[in-house]
Amino acid sequence: RKVIATRLAAREALEEANSQLERRIAERTADLRASNERLKGQIRERRHAEQTLRHAQDELVQAGKLAAIGQMSTSIAHELNQPLAALRTLSGNTVRFLERGALETASTNLRTMNDLIDRMGRITASLRSFARRGDDGGQASLAKAVEATLQVLANRISACHLQLHHLFDDQQLAIDQTRLEQILVNLIGNALDAMASQPLPELWLEGELQGDKYRLRVRDNGHGIDAEARKHLFEPFFTTKPGEHGLGLGLTLSASLAAAAKGSLNVEHPATGGTAFVLVLPLVCAPNESAELS
Repeated sequence: RKVIATRLAAREALEEANSQLERRIAERTADLRASNERLKGQIRERRHAEQTLRHAQDELVQAGKLAAIGQMSTSIAHELNQPLAALRTLSGNTVRFLERGALETASTNLRTMNDLIDRMGRITASLRSFARRGDDGGQASLAKAVEATLQVLANRISACHLQLHHLFDDQQLAIDQTRLEQILVNLIGNALDAMASQPLPELWLEGELQGDKYRLRVRDNGHGIDAEARKHLFEPFFTTKPGEHGLGLGLTLSASLAAAAKGSLNVEHPATGGTAFVLVLPLVCAPNESAELS
């Protein structure tokens, strides 16, 4: 009887222990489910916040582009008015030459008119490309981005008789083409502003490979940046330009776009004077990968 009683007591203790273990497992499972649901909720909230942030960033980039085009409107109008005036004169002259039978002169005028129309088309195409929205992914040709940037800023560049030094290679960079152009328009536009009072303005575009990234240095010989302004250079809405000439978003947006492409934008202050902005962006195909593929 003692053995049976002991076994019964052991069985009851085991059943009680199993029962407690099952309750604890059920409670723990419920806690884990609740924690999992909370974690899912936090993930959804974070994704929503990231989407909202990305959307806000895209809107700021677009606003910066349109603001830049607005600031350049006078230059754009001037750039288009010149060929339009020439077309008006040439078209009238061509009609008279045709009436007189001077076909050779009329043909020359028509070829000149065609060249002027091509020039206007390049101007409007550059502006249309610059104004459109960019994508998160994609790749960009550095040479094409520089060419498009110089086309957008052509009137300002010719007006100040800028001496431009091309010291970079064409590279395929892991960033959307229009976003790279946006960054370069901001950097080169700022350099032109800094060199406004410089009698002999010079701009250097210096590039070099840096592992699996490419480093582009945009250096000018302008007035430089004072110590106080350096502290706030990449802060939103900070600008040293007069009210209508700057929103204080160009550098902030450029740094943000570079960071989104897993790159960076920094500033250097050369001892020789001027300012140098350093843009680092990942290559589409790293040098070692290129060697393996070849």
